[in-house]
Amino acid sequence: MARQVNNTRKCIDCFAPVPRKVKRCPDCNQIFLRARPTYRRTPEHNQLMSVRTRGIPKTYLTGGSLPGVAEKIQAAWTDEMREAARLRGQALAQDREWRLRCGQPGEQNPMWEDGRSVIPYARGWAKKWKLQAWERAGYHCEICLGDKPVDTHHKDFRKDNHSLENLQVLCRKCHKRLHAENRRAYVRG
Repeated sequence: MARQVNNTRKCIDCFAPVPRKVKRCPDCNQIFLRARPTYRRTPEHNQLMSVRTRGIPKTYLTGGSLPGVAEKIQAAWTDEMREAARLRGQALAQDREWRLRCGQPGEQNPMWEDGRSVIPYARGWAKKWKLQAWERAGYHCEICLGDKPVDTHHKDFRKDNHSLENLQVLCRKCHKRLHAENRRAYVRG
């Protein structure tokens, strides 16, 4: 059922008709959300929150405390992977510039992906595209052929191209690996 539009209410930016109880049309709202300043905590506020929350137990389960998750994580890591990660961590810990950049927001951070993670999906993204991609892949990861696909990946790393040829069904591990490789290629320039 389509959303009913009350023609007496208008977008406060472009004056287009909008549904009840909404101030902006979807296009103006996206522009507004991208342009608004983000809230940044002061060091004093961070210190105050740290003092107030110290010693308070968390009421939610985290990945390692969920049944069976810790064992799966441990089983996925080989000795070679552990050693490579340890050596990589040691090398980065010695790199003063890397350590300084890791605490930086935005483009200075080495994990920056040109702001793509904060851009919402463009209009047209629907579950039907995801389901069609999953059916095409036979509900298997298209890289490792694992039987637990979790993510639908955009091959061109853009959230506005929802064509079926651009979608790829991946397990979480392969999806993370693809984005890490893309991030490294972006940093190298």
